[in-house]
Amino acid sequence: MRARQLTSRSAQLIVAALVVAVPLSMTGSSVRAEDRQPPGLPGDDSDGYVDPDGDPTVVVTEDGTPDTPVTVPGDPDDEGRQCWWEVVIADDTVTKAYGLGGARRYSATGRWLMNVCEGIGPVAIDGVPIVPEGGRVIPGDVAREAAASIPIPAPLMATSPASGRLIVQVPTWLWIDGGWWEPYSATASTGRVSATVSATPVRAVWSMGDGATVVCAAGVAWQPGAAEGATDCAHTYTTASGDAGFVLTAVVEIELAWTSNIGESGTLDPITRTGTQTVQVGEIQAVGTR
Repeated sequence: MRARQLTSRSAQLIVAALVVAVPLSMTGSSVRAEDRQPPGLPGDDSDGYVDPDGDPTVVVTEDGTPDTPVTVPGDPDDEGRQCWWEVVIADDTVTKAYGLGGARRYSATGRWLMNVCEGIGPVAIDGVPIVPEGGRVIPGDVAREAAASIPIPAPLMATSPASGRLIVQVPTWLWIDGGWWEPYSATASTGRVSATVSATPVRAVWSMGDGATVVCAAGVAWQPGAAEGATDCAHTYTTASGDAGFVLTAVVEIELAWTSNIGESGTLDPITRTGTQTVQVGEIQAVGTR
């Protein structure tokens, strides 16, 4: 591939770190443009400019002096031309890098590199003026990784009367154990960017097994002497379940919000957790006497 010289205006944008496009990944230990390929292709086990051991495949000093020059082969005009990498941004949490759409960009190591060729100056690689060492990091993607790692078990369901002896025409209180109904959190990191996700249960949808549905929050645990109206999470069965029982299901909706160490934050799509149990609903038989 022929190295293409940037215009003076493009060079100014590079140095000012105002324009950063999304790079392609690079495989192997070479820094040649010919070795770059999109992430996810067969055989691509690399992470941008980091080798399988996590070490940078491009080595440059913090003051921007070039590393050992490498040869970028191409057409005869470029054959044997010496090129090297220089640091444009040493820490993107301090010096901002932006994409063409104006969104902030981050790299795995915090550094952004510019390719310089002998006799030409700065050149674009695959049309990208500066590239993120270690690959580009998207905070929202890191948050999704954190969300996937949150260990939230199935909700702990409870009823009163207890599920083994529910009674027709007697209100059944429903609730999720208070030790389960609480915020959960997890943190994930990619390079220098970390994101913490908070998962908060917000409502439960109870399917009672007789066709009825009850929607409420955690519900209130029954206590001796509690008034009938002390809970908004209850159901009164009007028919017995028979020997098979009713399948009682509680689906809890959980909202996800995230923050990051670089100041960005947001929300993710809600998730759910489901609990089930089989309950027996019987009738109290009255005995008449004379």
